[in-house]
Amino acid sequence: MRVTRRRVAVFLLILVVIFCALLFSAATRLTPYVRHKAVAALEARFQSDLELTSFRAGLFPRPEVAGEGFILRHNGRTDVPPLIRIKSYSATAGLLGLVRSPLHLRTIHLDGLEISVPPRGVKAPRVAASVPQPSPAASPTALAPERSEAPGPPPAKTPRLIIDRIVARAARLEIVSRDKGKLPRVFEIHDLEMQGVGDGVGATFRAQLTNPKPLGQITTHGTFGPWRSGEPRQTPIRGEYAFKDANLDTIKGIAGRLSSIGQYSGVLERIEVNGETDTPDFSVDIAGQPVSLKTRFQAIVDGTNGDTFLEKVEARVLETFILARGAVVRTEDVKGRKVELEAKIDNGRIEDVLKLGMKSARPVMTGRMHLATTFLLPAGDRDILDKLELSGTFRLDQARFANMDIQRRIDTLSRRGQGQPEAEGPSVVSRLSGKFSLRDGTLRFADLSFGVPGAIVQLAGTYDLRREALDFRGHLLLDASLAETTTGWRSIAARLAQPFFRRRGGGSKLPIKVTGPREKPEFGLDVKSAFKR
Repeated sequence: MRVTRRRVAVFLLILVVIFCALLFSAATRLTPYVRHKAVAALEARFQSDLELTSFRAGLFPRPEVAGEGFILRHNGRTDVPPLIRIKSYSATAGLLGLVRSPLHLRTIHLDGLEISVPPRGVKAPRVAASVPQPSPAASPTALAPERSEAPGPPPAKTPRLIIDRIVARAARLEIVSRDKGKLPRVFEIHDLEMQGVGDGVGATFRAQLTNPKPLGQITTHGTFGPWRSGEPRQTPIRGEYAFKDANLDTIKGIAGRLSSIGQYSGVLERIEVNGETDTPDFSVDIAGQPVSLKTRFQAIVDGTNGDTFLEKVEARVLETFILARGAVVRTEDVKGRKVELEAKIDNGRIEDVLKLGMKSARPVMTGRMHLATTFLLPAGDRDILDKLELSGTFRLDQARFANMDIQRRIDTLSRRGQGQPEAEGPSVVSRLSGKFSLRDGTLRFADLSFGVPGAIVQLAGTYDLRREALDFRGHLLLDASLAETTTGWRSIAARLAQPFFRRRGGGSKLPIKVTGPREKPEFGLDVKSAFKR
């Protein structure tokens, strides 16, 4: 009995020794074996050359892979940054996942992940293999293979690599510009997690990143891939995003807290985005009056340079709707991007729009607004008011001035223009229209006219947005003669002056000016123009 136990013990000991020897042999051979499979699979998958500073594969205390210095060069190119660079990495796996095909890793943790998408369509120079060339005298039949030759061996099967999960806590995505003089577009990603990374399929992902301007946090999830080895920029991407509590104060000239949600789809170099924004306290610094601003938009983003083409924007400022389309694009040798838009307002409220550009809590006037304008905001660090350029036309219907002193003057003007200076009753301004442009913080008006019953005012001039100062010159056209606009002895003096201010077709035409601060403008006869008649 003791002999039997002793033999069993010796046999088990021999088995343990053999097993340990096998494990030791496998362990010593595992690293080069797994390394070869991983390198071959990655180089084939990305059509790239892979450099590894160190690589280790082990079985104890659990099957795993680790290493430092991972550099993957797309098409072997050295004239652009590596496609993928990783400072260090570690991965867990099952025993069979390391020794069987395809190579199967469970979770990979990456430190210092940097992805650089190269410009499209530029191939790295490759040194062609030396192939003997036939002489010009060679006959075509001499070049054809003989039928008796057996076909060559089939191409070797491309090694495969499957990864269940990738985790990177600090990653960087760069999209290199076609123009070597331009800096790449950079995205700093704080948290990145991808699942189901394999050959020929798209991987799901979740990520968090910081948007530099306006400063805020973006969370996104979706699918990425499958990877397009020949043209990485054609790799598909689809997902949803949420942009929370973005600080518009980081953009000089405006303020507020913006939130945005939306969906996107396409390829890296052309992404279609549909989304909406909400800024409950949007304000322009020159006015400092917070207003509610909401938008819905459809856009195409060029991932190669970050240019955004706005196909449709529907904005709402308080109760006024604005339709716009345009682009947000880079400018040569200038920091930032310029914004070019075509905007239109139909039946909006003038008081809503004025809150964006005027300091007074009370609007200058009220009424229904129709507007068409071009909007140009050049790139650069200057204040928005200094660089914003507008050019367009507008019309106001049923407008009234909020300043009672101004409105009383308009009402009096209407009664006098009708030849009824003593009549009572309010009036409204009608047909207020004109052309305008904004440059260097000054609004310039041309063909500005408005009418009330009995009178038409035609003006041209400027409004300084910073000083809130008016400087207008023009004419007052009255249906009535000067004598009919007043009573008593003044009507006699007006009758004597009528020949100097007679209007062709009847009535009167007086040169006028409107100058001074917005709160208390001065209306008067333009004496210089009167003597020039």
